[in-house]
Amino acid sequence: MAPSITNDFVHKHVLRALVSFALRGRRIIAGTWDESETLCISFDCDTDRDMREIPSLLGLLGDRSVRSTFGLVGTLAERYPDVVKGILRNGHEILNHTFSHPITFRSIGDNAMRNEVEYFQKLMIERFHYRPQGFRAPHLMRKYDRTLFRILKYNQLYDTSYVGRGIASIDGVIELPLTSCPDHPQLCFDYWHHFQLPIIKSSWRKFVILWKDLLAEKSFLNVYLDPHLVSDKFLEEMITAVPDSFKFVKLNDIAAVAFGTLNSERRVQKDSSL
Repeated sequence: MAPSITNDFVHKHVLRALVSFALRGRRIIAGTWDESETLCISFDCDTDRDMREIPSLLGLLGDRSVRSTFGLVGTLAERYPDVVKGILRNGHEILNHTFSHPITFRSIGDNAMRNEVEYFQKLMIERFHYRPQGFRAPHLMRKYDRTLFRILKYNQLYDTSYVGRGIASIDGVIELPLTSCPDHPQLCFDYWHHFQLPIIKSSWRKFVILWKDLLAEKSFLNVYLDPHLVSDKFLEEMITAVPDSFKFVKLNDIAAVAFGTLNSERRVQKDSSL
């Protein structure tokens, strides 16, 4: 295995060139926002290691009075029911991250896709008396999938699977895109592509600079982390850098406002057509 190097210049420019080619044509959401300073930090929990890290995260988030969103996989929720109950007991949100987290989610077929979404909903409602309000696709999404958005609309789920800015509506489904990385706009700002890529990695210093740039330039930030990758110290430093003017919220808090706005616009359009 080739040794890895930490070089911010190389990481920025080589990865930008590779991503521009590999993800050409990726849908980047250009939504709107009311400019209030709002931050959503969510966690995608799709491995046993992630689930085992959640209790520690709950303690840290509780100490900082931060409410968050946890994307869970149904099979793991079945294996770790006490973790699921802990998330809910501490006032956080659970996001539908599919029932089994299939690698080939975007090509599994219409019925299988519906089952992945709806089996998760059924599990959470029947076992935990909780109805998830949002969805995030495994490995995120590059292109629009009409079948998926019909399923999400039918199940009254918002989506947070694209990269972009602000809030948008796609076929009647609220889209809360993940914030783009300043260096690599086709990728979301996350831990993985800075520190987990083979060979070339970013420095912690550069990551912090980019994080502070986002906080200074954007009023709405939506970022996700993988629990088994980030240490408590890492998350603590990220939270500490957030100005007091920002409000930490769960994704469903934002979606609720967006749903209300969308429904009001529909009523206005309907009334105007009379």
